[in-house]
Amino acid sequence: MSGSGNAKRKQAQQKQARKRADKSHQRDREQSHTHLPKVGTKADQEHLHRQRQADLIGFGRFKVGRGVSIALVVIALMALVGVLALLVFTD
Repeated sequence: MSGSGNAKRKQAQQKQARKRADKSHQRDREQSHTHLPKVGTKADQEHLHRQRQADLIGFGRFKVGRGVSIALVVIALMALVGVLALLVFTD
């Protein structure tokens, strides 16, 4: 009786292993590999230029909402007033 239970468990484990292997192979096929050009060639320079442009897309485009900006300015001014008050009113 326990022999058939072990066989079923082993079959289930093998099925899961095949499923994982299939997913892994499918993921490998979906990811395209780009071969890099030889270093120092014109193609290499173009590749570096394109890569640098792609890295800079969206750089510095972090937008803070108007309300957040106003709140930050108010907090900074309050901190400045507090520091000045400490300096003026402390003996």
